[in-house]
Amino acid sequence: MGGRAALILVLGVSFILGYISRNINTVATKAVSNMSMYNSMTASHDLALAGANARLAKFYQDTSSLASMSQTFDGTVYTGSFVASMEAISGNRLRLRSVSTYPMGGGASLHDTVEVFFDRNKKNSFTLFAWMTDFEGNVFWVNSDTVWGRVHSNGNLHINGSPVFMQKATTAKGFDPPKVGKGTNKAIFKDGYETGIAPINFPSDISEILTASVSGGRKYIGDIYVTLVPGTSANNDGKAYIRSGNTAAGAIIDSVNLSDASFNGAILATGKLNVEGTVDGKLTLASQTNVVVQNDVLYERNPMFTTSDDILGLVAEQNVIVADNTANRTNCEIHASIFTRTGSFTAQNYNSLPLTGQLRVLGSIVQKERGAVGTFSGSTLNHGFSKRYRYDTRLADQTFRPPFYPGYYVRTYAITNWWESYRVMDFE
Repeated sequence: MGGRAALILVLGVSFILGYISRNINTVATKAVSNMSMYNSMTASHDLALAGANARLAKFYQDTSSLASMSQTFDGTVYTGSFVASMEAISGNRLRLRSVSTYPMGGGASLHDTVEVFFDRNKKNSFTLFAWMTDFEGNVFWVNSDTVWGRVHSNGNLHINGSPVFMQKATTAKGFDPPKVGKGTNKAIFKDGYETGIAPINFPSDISEILTASVSGGRKYIGDIYVTLVPGTSANNDGKAYIRSGNTAAGAIIDSVNLSDASFNGAILATGKLNVEGTVDGKLTLASQTNVVVQNDVLYERNPMFTTSDDILGLVAEQNVIVADNTANRTNCEIHASIFTRTGSFTAQNYNSLPLTGQLRVLGSIVQKERGAVGTFSGSTLNHGFSKRYRYDTRLADQTFRPPFYPGYYVRTYAITNWWESYRVMDFE
């Protein structure tokens, strides 16, 4: 190889090596730049997350405050800042928004956003309780009283003897006498108890049922007497015969097929609503005054013994009353979810009735103030009914309840959505 050829070879190799070196330097420079950008993006996102978590922690310390919070980091450990704000975005929803600022030099900054959404209130059906009162009054749980299902009172539970609570009992206050197992408080709690629970507020009206009664339901002026009949052996083809007044001897003024697709399941009386019979279908009977149980009210298919989708609500603005009559003098059985907005579930003349046997309820009982169904001396029943209240376990399913049955709101502030802005790195 001559000198010229050798020179060309050397220059060629030098050019190739120089080109490779230049590319290596370029790749190295871009790698540093990419790493720097990735670090900035991560830091910006972490700042937004830090703001969301910091404001979330303060929110759960004080849910009444919607004030914004901010923090700036001076660069000793971290650089940048965040602003985390709270705002109501609808009647029952809140939004926490955290926005970060991360400086990149040259006056440029990166911003990331994290948003957290909350449901302020959650509506539950009162049918979740086998027994609930806003105020227990001066009525006591005594010997031979047994209740199956969840029990809650916003007041004190009064105990005299050894009533049996088959599932957990809770109170916003406590017990009278206060010590379980001491004095006259010999209550038996099969699934425990808890005091100091947050009160559960009653609704301010029964407007949901009122509205339903004039929009697909039935509304009657004055007092009515409702006789429920089961129809055929088929499911959900029961009927309700409506009479004017307060006796079963009155003339029928209307009849309602529970299977009618145009009927929404709500019947309302502006006056007293009397009821007896057998339910085959889904129905809520409501009164703007009192509901009076004149005789047994039963499901065609008893869910304790067979599969059943029969369901009944007895809803009163004032009281639900077991009438003092011949039919009810030897036990009375009610299959229904009972609700009294301002009054009580009680027995007529409870303090003068002879010993009338058992008042058996399959469903749930929710009342503003606990009503009496009998009287006792010490722990011995003297007048009226002994109680056998059994929870209809189908009602534990929140979606299974009588049509338009009242519910209550709880302040859960549950997180329903968590959203984060996220950059996809475009590596060079």
